Amino acid sequence: MALLPALPLLATGCSNAPEGFAESYRGGEAALAQGDARTARILLLNAIKADPRNRAARILQARTYLALGDGVAAQAEIERALALGAPRGETRPLMAHALLLQDRGAEALDELGGASGAYAERMRGRALAATGDRAAAGAAFDAAIALAPRDAGLWVDVARFRRAGGELAGALKAADQAVAASPRQVEALTLRGELTRSQYGLRAALPWFDRAIEIDEDNVTARLERAITLGDMGAARAMLDETREVLSRSSNEPMAFYLQAMLAARAGKFTLARSLFERTRGKLDDQPAAMLLAAAIDLQTGNSGQGVSRLKKLVALQPDNLKARRLLAAAQWWTGDAAATVATLHPLADAADADSYSLTLMGNALARLGDGAAASRYLTRAAQPQPHAASLLGPPADPVRLATLRAEAANAPDDAEAQVDLIRGLLSAGLGDEALTRAYALQSRNSGAPDAHLLVGDALGIQGRFAEAAEQYRKAANIAFTEPAAMRLIEALQYSGQNEAAGRVLSLFLEQNPRNVSALLLTAARYIEARQWTGAIAIYEGLRRRLGDTDAVMLNNLAWAYSEQGELERALPLARKAWLLDRSNPATADTLGWLLFKSGKDKARGLALLQSAARRAPADRAH
Repeated sequence: MALLPALPLLATGCSNAPEGFAESYRGGEAALAQGDARTARILLLNAIKADPRNRAARILQARTYLALGDGVAAQAEIERALALGAPRGETRPLMAHALLLQDRGAEALDELGGASGAYAERMRGRALAATGDRAAAGAAFDAAIALAPRDAGLWVDVARFRRAGGELAGALKAADQAVAASPRQVEALTLRGELTRSQYGLRAALPWFDRAIEIDEDNVTARLERAITLGDMGAARAMLDETREVLSRSSNEPMAFYLQAMLAARAGKFTLARSLFERTRGKLDDQPAAMLLAAAIDLQTGNSGQGVSRLKKLVALQPDNLKARRLLAAAQWWTGDAAATVATLHPLADAADADSYSLTLMGNALARLGDGAAASRYLTRAAQPQPHAASLLGPPADPVRLATLRAEAANAPDDAEAQVDLIRGLLSAGLGDEALTRAYALQSRNSGAPDAHLLVGDALGIQGRFAEAAEQYRKAANIAFTEPAAMRLIEALQYSGQNEAAGRVLSLFLEQNPRNVSALLLTAARYIEARQWTGAIAIYEGLRRRLGDTDAVMLNNLAWAYSEQGELERALPLARKAWLLDRSNPATADTLGWLLFKSGKDKARGLALLQSAARRAPADRAH
């Protein structure tokens, strides 16, 4: 928890105080200074009970509540201190802090008025950021740093501010400053763990959370972050144990129930998942991850209408949330609304890096609507996937939309989001040279933002300059080793002939993120290429248990692996499922045809499928 700057006592000393006041007050003051706000709160309650009219005790208790993140209780104590005669000028930063904890940024800014000092500037920075004025917020934080360069709580706020703006390199530096200033501050350690999770991966983050919990075993935030990390790693039992530890300390913690509901859903226990999610009591209903989980539970427990409604709200809130958009499209398809499926999928299916599932579903929905020509285009793309940044650009960008993007970028030259949107539009329109020029300009102004490096890499990759693209992706990965950065880097290395380097990156990413689906699929594909059938089968079967039989390419490759091991009885049903999922894909027809012929089950049908696949397949067949 962040320690707050000391304020002058707002009452005359502790002499002549009622019996027991001084000991409780000084004990609370010492506990707060050591970062133990829970103990401080109890001791100060005793001090206030002994002397309810002591302004200093009220203010110190307000600082304690702020350290605990309870803005409502802190505001109440400050108001009591003011009623007892505390000078309002000396409480303004505290009151602003209390208001910020209640998401009342504009009121916090008004409360600060002309207050000065490091703490006031820090709260001003937070208030300005909350009200959307990032430039002024940055200036306020700079002013605070100049006044208090060793304030760990300030550096934590700066790190969060920079992370929110996509400046991850700057956020990491600020978090390191916070830890250096106060190596035992749990809030700083926890934030460094969160940033490490993005920078290096899941396993690398755990020691930071462990260290924070070792210092303060009752810290709920650190324990929740540790639970989230364990869950993403696939350590379900350890995650469950951690959430139970949280609930033993905070019995109504909604995030703990959310995490338990997620575990239950992953295990297919959707009735239990619903029961657990309901115990969040609506506290997380406006958070995207919780909205997605609730929608998935609805769809699996027969509440399709409510699930679709939740997903529509989420997609409207986050149009680029690919998981939500895919799930919404799938739900609309299940409920028989092909037109809505097409409308939902357009942004995904028309993207340069559209996945085969979205393309196949788009094609099927268009076919149901009677648009065979459009359906064929999407199904053909699904059957012949191409690399992300190489040549698959999708349909040209709408000229009207591109003109709008140009105008928005010109009107807001310092707005990174507007520039990113334009660059992406240029890439989809095939205007690679202009996209690259603009991407370089964006990168020069935002060197700490991984997305800027990714865009330069994409622009280079589309021009076939894969070795150069790999260097740009490496820059992004060094700031945040996320799935987009890792997968792009691996692909660029492969296409530039650096297969060993690609393998090392993949191994490192999978070591840190052992449940990552993209990395697992890529690893399995490499096993297939190396004819290491056992390794490929193990990965594909693990993914089937998690994801079901919805990916035709995965099922097709698994069937081929089993057949190469001589297990035709296991291979044939899988090959048939893959073909039924994606009949337009020559690879699924080829595999099923070969297995039918080889097994002798239906040689005539097998030959017909092989001939059909040969007519439609590229020159080189790859499983």
